[in-house]
Amino acid sequence: MNESLLKAYQLALYRLKGAGIEFEMRVGERSQDLKELLNQHQVETWAFVTAANPQSQVLTEQENIRRNQELEKLLIKDGYVYFTGESCSADGGWPVEVSFLILGISETEALRLASQFQQKAILFGGSSGIPLLKFL
Repeated sequence: MNESLLKAYQLALYRLKGAGIEFEMRVGERSQDLKELLNQHQVETWAFVTAANPQSQVLTEQENIRRNQELEKLLIKDGYVYFTGESCSADGGWPVEVSFLILGISETEALRLASQFQQKAILFGGSSGIPLLKFL
């Protein structure tokens, strides 16, 4: 991964909105809102994953919608509690990507899903509420 792409992931904003939940996460910064959500659902692990723009190649909006619908069907099938959010670049230089905050997922399973949808990285974390970048 080149340095500019790594920096873009590190500076990106990861937002949750909907279902009465609204907060923002940043890599390496503790999120009290995330900690409270984890406590409320009594889970220790989580991941923030998208199916959009595989291998950091911009696809059409329609293709990204289709891919995220496929990911969401898998989350439903596997019985995960999840919330819809979005990832966006800090400078607006990358399209907003619909993403999913998946509660109670293991790191291994989160990386498997990300690999299935050809992603380069995901956010993953535990009960500390600190988002960590995990690269595939």
